[in-house]
Amino acid sequence: MKNFELKAKCKDHKAALAAVKLLNADYEGILKQRDVYFKISPGRLKLRSINNSVHQLIYYKRANRAGAKFSNYFIEDIHHPEIVEKILREIYGIRTIVSKSRKLYLWQNVRIHIDSVNKLGKFIEFEIVCRTRKQENESAEKMKYLKGIFNINKVNVLRSSYSDMMMNKI
Repeated sequence: MKNFELKAKCKDHKAALAAVKLLNADYEGILKQRDVYFKISPGRLKLRSINNSVHQLIYYKRANRAGAKFSNYFIEDIHHPEIVEKILREIYGIRTIVSKSRKLYLWQNVRIHIDSVNKLGKFIEFEIVCRTRKQENESAEKMKYLKGIFNINKVNVLRSSYSDMMMNKI
């Protein structure tokens, strides 16, 4: 799969929620996520637990640069996360662990995440899911529209992922 994504600092979640309301996006709930990142290269590999009930192994490649960027990813549901984590920890070692609470909204082919990340703060993330070439071609314009609705300026856009930011905290 492929998406076009952007992460930004978001100190005012109330303003972000007002923007979500303007879009008439569908609220999908709160996701308590724990992401265990493993030491691999190239790309990133994480074991994600969602609300302690859904577990996924996610591999992705994405450029580390400020602004919106494409990400290619693979997701596989995992039924024995403790065993998978133990095996991957033994093979690769753990790079870092990111824990967050995420409010998820869906608008068209966009996943809007309003995140509170432990030890890092408050953020917003847009993931424009690109299933077709047409969606890929339209993604930059759609991202520009979202940045305007949510009042996101260049200064707030993240260059790094949450996992990189956690590594810099350690």
